[in-house]
Amino acid sequence: MAVTVGLVAQIIERLAPKSWAEDWDNVGLLVGSGSAPVERILITLDGTLAVVEEAKAFGAQLIVAHHPIIFRPLKNLRSDNAAAQVPLQLLQNSIGYYAAHTNLDQSIVSSSRALGEVLGLQEMKIFEESEDDLVPIHKRSEARGYGVSGYLSHPEKLGVLWKNFLDSLGQSGVYAQPYKLSGVRLAGSVEKEMRKVAIVNGSGGRFVAKALFKGADLLITGDVDHHAVLDALEGGMAVGDLGHFLSEAPMLQAMYRYLSAEKALQGVEIRVSAINQSPWLL
Repeated sequence: MAVTVGLVAQIIERLAPKSWAEDWDNVGLLVGSGSAPVERILITLDGTLAVVEEAKAFGAQLIVAHHPIIFRPLKNLRSDNAAAQVPLQLLQNSIGYYAAHTNLDQSIVSSSRALGEVLGLQEMKIFEESEDDLVPIHKRSEARGYGVSGYLSHPEKLGVLWKNFLDSLGQSGVYAQPYKLSGVRLAGSVEKEMRKVAIVNGSGGRFVAKALFKGADLLITGDVDHHAVLDALEGGMAVGDLGHFLSEAPMLQAMYRYLSAEKALQGVEIRVSAINQSPWLL
């Protein structure tokens, strides 16, 4: 049976059903035809023009991305509309674009879980509230929810913990390649001992209050603003900000492994984008 875009979509949706996505999100096949054949797939976090060029050079018929390229309404598909350039280039080069966003964030391959494993968190549970919020991940009938929380194997000073964590990120295999740790920030007392850690990949500033309520000593996330950090510090909680890209990039390697292990895709060449990187220089 020939591999089609539709078949790849079905395989991804077994892992992260579209019904899991938030109402405001835009997931699924955003550009292209479900019946189009697929011989090469490029996996990326962001669908930029540079990534489209990379897909063209690779000969990919499908881009599997985390972030949707059509999020705000497009008023036209004119060549002088910057927002329309990516979908136009995709259409002109017969490249499909599939996005798995908030549904993938809640799946078993979320970056939060991968980062929690790097830290060696014990008693790791889903962070976002749900009916079975307190049920350990491996015992859930439907592994779904945002972020994780858990305990370090032993209390560790924040400064030492953070340094070891960043060192481990480059060696743990959670990233598809050795990304530069640019834009990484830490707030809190480096001498304070950490025991409970909460991790939410992506923009997690809105989870500060919840992490405080759950008794976290440290929240690791991305895109935390000034006021949210102050709130965290006032509550006695440290904040580690990996930035949006680095906090979500583990999903690229996880998606690569998931698709590569699928028997139906054994004849398909799959690659993680080498172009897509954090936009921050420092």
